[in-house]
Amino acid sequence: MAESRNRRRIEWTLFVLALLSFAYFYQAADQSTAARFDLMRSVLERHTLAIDGYAGFNTADIITFNDHIYSVKAPGGSLSGIIQWLICSKLLAPLLTSNSALYWALLTYLTIVFSTGLMVALMVVVCFRFALALGATEGRAVAIAILLAFGTIMFPYATEMTGEPIAGACAFIAFYLLFTYPGGPDSDRALFAGLLAGWAVLCDYPAILISAALAVYALFKLRPRDILNFAAGAGAMALILLAYNKAAFGNPLFMSYEAYKLPGNTQFPEQAVGFVGLTFPKPYNLWKILIDPQRGLFYCNPLLILSVPALVHFGVQRRLRAEFLVTLFAVAGFILFNASFGESIVSWGGGTATGPRQIVAAIPFMILPLALVPARWNYVIGVLGAVSVFIMLMAISVNPHFPYEYANPIRDYAMPAYFRGDLAYNKDTYFGGGPIVGDAVAFNLGKLAGLPPALELIPLAMLWMGAAILILRELRLPIIQSRVLLAAAAAGSLAFFMPPVVGAVAQISGLSASHGLVGRYYEGLRPAGFPPHIVKIDPQIAFNNVAELGGLPFPSCVIWDGAILIPRPGLYAFAIEVDDAGWLTIDGRPVIRDPGDVNHPRAAGKIYLEPGRHSIELGERNLAGDASMRLYWQTPGNTDPVIVPARVLIPPPAYAR
Repeated sequence: MAESRNRRRIEWTLFVLALLSFAYFYQAADQSTAARFDLMRSVLERHTLAIDGYAGFNTADIITFNDHIYSVKAPGGSLSGIIQWLICSKLLAPLLTSNSALYWALLTYLTIVFSTGLMVALMVVVCFRFALALGATEGRAVAIAILLAFGTIMFPYATEMTGEPIAGACAFIAFYLLFTYPGGPDSDRALFAGLLAGWAVLCDYPAILISAALAVYALFKLRPRDILNFAAGAGAMALILLAYNKAAFGNPLFMSYEAYKLPGNTQFPEQAVGFVGLTFPKPYNLWKILIDPQRGLFYCNPLLILSVPALVHFGVQRRLRAEFLVTLFAVAGFILFNASFGESIVSWGGGTATGPRQIVAAIPFMILPLALVPARWNYVIGVLGAVSVFIMLMAISVNPHFPYEYANPIRDYAMPAYFRGDLAYNKDTYFGGGPIVGDAVAFNLGKLAGLPPALELIPLAMLWMGAAILILRELRLPIIQSRVLLAAAAAGSLAFFMPPVVGAVAQISGLSASHGLVGRYYEGLRPAGFPPHIVKIDPQIAFNNVAELGGLPFPSCVIWDGAILIPRPGLYAFAIEVDDAGWLTIDGRPVIRDPGDVNHPRAAGKIYLEPGRHSIELGERNLAGDASMRLYWQTPGNTDPVIVPARVLIPPPAYAR
């Protein structure tokens, strides 16, 4: 009885920890998630499945069919949040007229928390139970449940209105219900497992790979009568999908992605190849989705490298041969499925994403085998798990919608922003309205509460430490082991959450130099009254890519100012190479004029200068994609332009050393 109470308290702690951690972040709009919200609004407000009235600016994940626009996504993602949307929209209605920006942000945020976040939090508890049922110790079961929540790409996607994490949660819970089937009649369990397996497909079409494996597993696991109950549950969900297809497209067997093959379609041409974009697994795609830093799963979640040997260990467990086959099929099936897309990052990479988005539903099946590996693996699991948690914390805290232009977005996009305390800066809105906090629509609860940027994650750190204390107390480990683990948790929290604090202090202390110009880096094409995201002294203006230019999402701009030291009188020629546009003024006189919001990669100008210091200001504007900026000069008597050297650039007096 006491053991049962302890486990219940652990389960509640895991659930609250996961749900509150997911609820700590609001990521603002993304193309994939917007398509789900558009369908919710269309159903509730216009009583139609066409999203014509909402899809004009917030999503490209659409199809045109019979002169109407539809979401290309599986409908289950929208259906999973439609009741929550309806309730929250009523509760927040007074905000719509007084602060529409906050209304739309809170409405989408709460819908995500009580749909995607809630389902993934429940899955975390089920992961704990599943590990125990497989024979894992309580400590190992807690560890893999926590690592599923925070050490995999499930973490950022649990904060998004997208179908993949919901599908993964449903399929995984269905697997647990079938595995723990008591052997006697249990029609409710079988029916619920079937409903969940069907709902997984309704949320994410590729989840049919897992649900099909579960159906075969059910044939061998359930009594004949309960097989029918499982089939009834899954069949009911299939009827919903068929009804949706019939109502939207006039044919119950027509899948939304098939519209990309219709005559006249020019959007996502790779989706018109093969069957809805699928052909055969390609080695190039396997490399990109597993290894490559741009979206590679093992790169952003090194913990999951252990899934490969863990699956081998799982396979030698004779008593679990059927469960091993289901797990192997789920993992291998999703990886090979993802590798069968076209060779564009939009296809195999899932667009602007953290890791390969289309593998998310298989993530719990990759974590599960770790429940069975020997205790000697604990150290390796701990180290790789900690690295994975840190990477995911950086991604979710900054912006998990990794842009295309970064070959290594963790290193060049998420990490620099995280280390300078520049968090939650997505500016994209679902349905209009301006920024919520500062110049951003995205927020974390610390930011929303008005905490300084360097301290925005401290409440989350306190939540994690509090949960660690509660769980360690319930595990009733030997006192020495408990203290060691608590010390490790404290050290981990410091390592995870201190970089924004240290980075903010380092940025201020680094604003002193003898040479260079002060650069102020802004989101948006102009400062627009908001403070810069980065202020630093740049020795030279010689930046080759967007990562070197601060890694800010486009559109963005940088303005440098200070003085230039002219050695002798004469006519000086200046030139810039820029992506996308730039300008230069000296002593308030335009040398290279601002071309405006256009792509103007090269520009030059001349000015006569006397010896001595002259004030200088130059700027760079990035309209989209990659960015670069290089400032050249050609001094009197020289024929070749060179990068303006640091020795002639002087920061403003307030920054000079």
